Formats: sequence, structure tokens, C-alpha cells
Amino acid sequence: MKVRNTWNDYKKKIKEAFNDLKTKGRRYRQIPNLLTASRLLAAPFFIIPAAINKSIFWVVIFVTIFSLTDALDGFIARKYNLVSELGKDLDAACDKVFVLSLLIAASIFKPILICTILAEVIIAVINIKEKLNNKNPISLYVGKIKAWVLYPLLGLAFVDSIKNVSEIFNVFMGACICMEMITITFYLIKYEHHTDEKEMVEIIEKEEKKVKKAALKKMGKKV
Repeated sequence: MKVRNTWNDYKKKIKEAFNDLKTKGRRYRQIPNLLTASRLLAAPFFIIPAAINKSIFWVVIFVTIFSLTDALDGFIARKYNLVSELGKDLDAACDKVFVLSLLIAASIFKPILICTILAEVIIAVINIKEKLNNKNPISLYVGKIKAWVLYPLLGLAFVDSIKNVSEIFNVFMGACICMEMITITFYLIKYEHHTDEKEMVEIIEKEEKKVKKAALKKMGKKV
């Protein structure tokens, strides 16, 4: 029932978006969503094939282009007051697809990254279940720290195909797996105890501060 209601809600939002596109004076309202959708539909079909062909140059070009659309859609939506619930959900989905596209591409050079792909899929599934249960996902510091580790890790995976940076890559790989396990644990706690949201947020924030301090200290020593 919840899935059906959520699906019907999305169908209504998508129908409204298409109606905007059909109406001359309202087409501009969907520019941010079109930019966002370009990452969702195109990123995997450009980045992954470039990686399969071992073309680092084109991987960098495509990643740069799609990263710019990520910044541009948010800027336009905020500047011209075009922020919408559909846009927020679409952006969240695109971010996951974009990161997974990069991970799949990078795993061609570093197969060990398959572990990271599985962890990111688990995190995505938890977030989807929360959305289907009408629970608003809460942004956690651990997830942000994970992203700070994940993106340099992806860059190192591509760089390693040109110049050996295995030692630094291994440090970031270990830190990333550690942060992903912590993120999954916190997300599961948040999901299971969402009814006591205020209390759980306070507990999680305290734990996150400890984890953040310990992780940054550990990375600083190893790097």
C-alpha cells in the first residue's frame, strides 16, 4: 500500500512536470530537473564505456561535465525559486547513480572497489525503504566523512592506472570501507528507531563526533 501511494505520488509529480514542458510559459520551470535527469540517464552510458576502453582522458571529461550539471541544476533552482520535491528526490537518485557509475568505472582498474559498490547499494536500499515508509532521510556526518574519503579514493583508482599510487590508495580504501560499515550501522539504527527521532538524532550526533575525530586523526597519521 505504501509503495503504491508513493508511486502514485511520483506519477502525479512527473505528470505535472510534463505539463510544464508542454506549456510555453512554464517550460523554464523544468530546466533544473532536465539537467538533473541528464546525469541519471547519460552518466552510466558515457563514463562506464570510457573506462572499459581504458580512456582516462574521456573519463575525466565526462565526470567534469556531469559534475558541472550537478552544481548548475542546484544553482538555477535556488536562484530562480524552482526548488521542488520532485527535483530533490531526482537529485538524490542521480547522485547515487553518478557515484555508482564512477565506482563501476573505477573497479575496472581496481576490482577491490566491488566491495565499496556493494556497501553503497546497501546504503541506497536503506534510504529507499525510508522513503517508501514516509520517513525523511536525515543527513549524517558519517555519510559526509565517507564522501570525503570516497571521492579521493575514486580519483586514486584512475591515477593508479597511469602512475603507481597503490600505497595511498590502500590507505583510503581501508578508511572508506571502515566509514561505509559505520554509515550502514548508523543508517540501520536510524531506520529501526525512527519513531524516537529526536532522541536518536542526539545519540547519533554524539557518536558521529567521536567517529569523525577518530577517523580524521587516524587518516592524518597514515597519510
